[in-house]
Amino acid sequence: MTEKQYIARSMEKKELKFTPKNKKNNPIVKPRNAASLVLLKNTAKSTKVLLGKRSDKTRFMPGAWVFPGGVLDKNDFKTHKYTQLKQKIVSRLAVSNNINTANALALAAVRETAEETGLFLGQYRKNIIYKNNMEHDNGIKTMQNNNLVPDLTKLSYLGRAITPTFSPIRFHARFFLSDAKYLKGKIRTTKELVEIDWIPLKKALKLPMADVTEFMIEELISFNGDISKINKMLDNRPMFTWKMGKQWITRK
Repeated sequence: MTEKQYIARSMEKKELKFTPKNKKNNPIVKPRNAASLVLLKNTAKSTKVLLGKRSDKTRFMPGAWVFPGGVLDKNDFKTHKYTQLKQKIVSRLAVSNNINTANALALAAVRETAEETGLFLGQYRKNIIYKNNMEHDNGIKTMQNNNLVPDLTKLSYLGRAITPTFSPIRFHARFFLSDAKYLKGKIRTTKELVEIDWIPLKKALKLPMADVTEFMIEELISFNGDISKINKMLDNRPMFTWKMGKQWITRK
């Protein structure tokens, strides 16, 4: 069998939006593992994506429209997993096929979505095991209080991105994908996302957003927001970053 080769494509120079630049001669910051959940809703007229506007007071990307998500937490490893990611997704996450890390990233995406939007990607379950040693309320505990556990089987995979080396705040983010029909709960704004709405994909591009969010939405548009088509092209999921002042996309 022929070994798959990396295909890299350097794009034209574009304005870098919502990404701060490091001060000269500062050391390169190691990216933190993070995860986002891209949610799609199909209507008769269009496919809509869930986006939230970050507070103007936040340190990172103030005022930008983003997918719900955040940094991987130690409790994401400890929380009892009732469901697991599909193995073919695990192999795409750049975690050396570590199933525990892959499932923790997926859980982080579901947890952050619950915390930031009030929407739960979960299934009802009796006799829930409290096994995450939570020191404070978080999205998973809120789900458990509603007799729900995260349903990782409903996750697909869109791509990943690494914040460029010249930024003082860096993330290695994985973008999971799911259909709104699997959601429970009701949208509520939070201090993280002060506005939240379902927005048609093409209209979403007109909002102020980071280049990585823009790129992932363009990726969705190229598939007409069809998750089943994206799943069939799992081997072609992108890794997005910047090199030499240009957007750089790697596919395998």
